[in-house]
Amino acid sequence: MGIPRSIVFSLVVLSVTLPPVHALPNWFQEGTYVKYALLSPGDERKVNIFEVYLSQIPNQSRDLILKRLNGTGADELVSLVVRGNVFLTLMILNVQNETALVNTTLELNDVWIYNRYYLDKIVMSTILTLDLRRMEYIDDNGSVIGRPTFLVFPENLPPKGSLLVNMSRVGKLGAATQDILVDNVSYSLWEHTKLNTYYRTFEPPYIHISSSQVPFYWKLSDGYYSATIWNNYIYDFDTGVLITGFFDVTPELLALGVINGDSYDYSAAERNERLKDRGETPP
Repeated sequence: MGIPRSIVFSLVVLSVTLPPVHALPNWFQEGTYVKYALLSPGDERKVNIFEVYLSQIPNQSRDLILKRLNGTGADELVSLVVRGNVFLTLMILNVQNETALVNTTLELNDVWIYNRYYLDKIVMSTILTLDLRRMEYIDDNGSVIGRPTFLVFPENLPPKGSLLVNMSRVGKLGAATQDILVDNVSYSLWEHTKLNTYYRTFEPPYIHISSSQVPFYWKLSDGYYSATIWNNYIYDFDTGVLITGFFDVTPELLALGVINGDSYDYSAAERNERLKDRGETPP
């Protein structure tokens, strides 16, 4: 059957450790990290869903899931329904010449596989190689995976039409889709609005990058998965760090085997509404 819901993945900055920015990319150093959160609203009806392809996720997490799903093969698309907190951490492990290693860790708490089989926690982690000249992740063969989601260099923004996410990895698994490209780069979005995050309140200007919208169709054994996917990012103007975003597919998540998601930061939305009611958030 089709998937009628809107496929959106929203993250909000939780904590950032950054050296002072004097010149780019000098702040990009070993130990720098960015952590994002989707905090549980404490309402079991409000869930976040992550679609993972078992053969693509880290071994330890895959084995954990397969133990709960007797008879399920590794080449399966599995829905993880999350009622607890979700954390995504990206840490710079090493910077050498023109490349850096980026550790990507996704932590899911209070997880229900297919909304039936319970796991207290799933932690998926991988290391990506980032080409700092091109600001693109590359695999062991030198092929481009996509641009990092959590940062841009303000002095070297991606041009319109350039690659954001290489979707060939999903295509090889059987999905019919296209690469996600940069559609627009702007400084005007929310130019009079403060953005409230768990870390701190940010003020304009911001860097806004939106992507092309591409079809996503996947024929499964029990039906099909159909959606239109696209990404929308808001970055801090001074550091280039992602403040918040609504995105369907990113290189970091694909590297963890997360094919798509249906997520929403309920806690952040409620907090922003309270601030707005008190007049603390400009219209």
